Amino acid sequence: MKQIYLFGVALMGSLALQACSQSDGQATGSNADRDQVIALAVANGNGIATRAGRPLLSSEANHTIENVVVYVVKASDNTVVATKTFSDWQNESADYRTDDGRYAEFLLDDRLDDGDYRIFAVGYHNDSAYGDIPGTLVPAGTFQENAVLSLAADAGAEELFAGSTGSFSVTRDQGFKKEIVLNRQVAGVYVYAREIPYMEQGTRLRLVSSAENNRLVLGHFSTLDLTDNGTGSGVAEAVVNGSSADPAFDKVLATIDLAEWFVSIEDADGDNLIDTGVDYANWRKPARYNGVATFEKGSVFAGEFVIPFARVDATQSLKLQLTTAGGVVKREWNVNLPDTEAYTLYTWNGSGFGSGESVTEDGNSYNIVRNHLYGLGSRATNDPGHGTDPDPGTGDDEPVSLDNKHELKLIVNDNWEVIHDMEID
Repeated sequence: MKQIYLFGVALMGSLALQACSQSDGQATGSNADRDQVIALAVANGNGIATRAGRPLLSSEANHTIENVVVYVVKASDNTVVATKTFSDWQNESADYRTDDGRYAEFLLDDRLDDGDYRIFAVGYHNDSAYGDIPGTLVPAGTFQENAVLSLAADAGAEELFAGSTGSFSVTRDQGFKKEIVLNRQVAGVYVYAREIPYMEQGTRLRLVSSAENNRLVLGHFSTLDLTDNGTGSGVAEAVVNGSSADPAFDKVLATIDLAEWFVSIEDADGDNLIDTGVDYANWRKPARYNGVATFEKGSVFAGEFVIPFARVDATQSLKLQLTTAGGVVKREWNVNLPDTEAYTLYTWNGSGFGSGESVTEDGNSYNIVRNHLYGLGSRATNDPGHGTDPDPGTGDDEPVSLDNKHELKLIVNDNWEVIHDMEID
């Protein structure tokens, strides 16, 4: 009996993307040995540590998903006819080339019969904050495209990858090869800053948004092979695949407790900045980052994955705030997108993604879209100090300065799809 081969490849990325479309539609070509071949690629885009996902520490291409599930379905009604599950993806797969990711091969027990099929694949973490993902995707033998995954109460978003093919025809005694690319279904944000203003009782930095979602919609998959880690061309299409059951969120995306980064919060030098001390003796890196990440001395950091959300018209999309422990705002900066462009936006409307609309991004009011990373400060790697927290100007990164600034810069990155370099106002 002929078998079906499935290849899994994890392609790693960061913060801007060069996209190459994979061919969908009719099954192309037949192999010399008439095998039915499926190629699966898991592409890295894109807190402090999220509940079950990897910590978002930079725009570095990376992923730590444990599970990859593949569903072969009838194109007519999405009835599942075959599945394959990797429950320990990192160990069941092997290195793929240099820094390109991981791959695995396996055989399905039976060849596909004559007919039209689609293939879906989803990659996620154990004990996911999205609950029982397989049960939501296939509740009764039928794959639910546009399945809505709800975050557990008080849980932060985490990485999840997904992709699909279009419909393709199969003849049982002929071979084919189909390729699927799984892309990150969430967005990411981080704040990497230095020279923090001193204001009495100002002990928190927090990134707040004009909107927030707690439901992730798995649909309108992008079958794209992302290269250049977000440093390629601009975005042609973007997707907001989030929704909310409760619009009354506090809308805080990331928070930095300054007491974790400074021994004491004081202005010893009279320069209106939190003192870092002689030889940075008043600065400390939180213990959870020891052996995990390095940061410029005197800086602070927080990163989170977020479910994409649409902009609110005439409303600032992101703001950075210096607050008291109780949330009283002492100072506020607008976080702007300096490089704006036109693209086609697909937004979940409760029943579908529609046909897409042409939008032009606004520097103040902009969408937070799937597989984009929005960063304040330049941080391309988790370890810019190569094992040692670097002095300012000696590492491979650059935190944004908050000293006398009214603009902040954001960067969107991650074989993430595109890099947005943003500013503080």
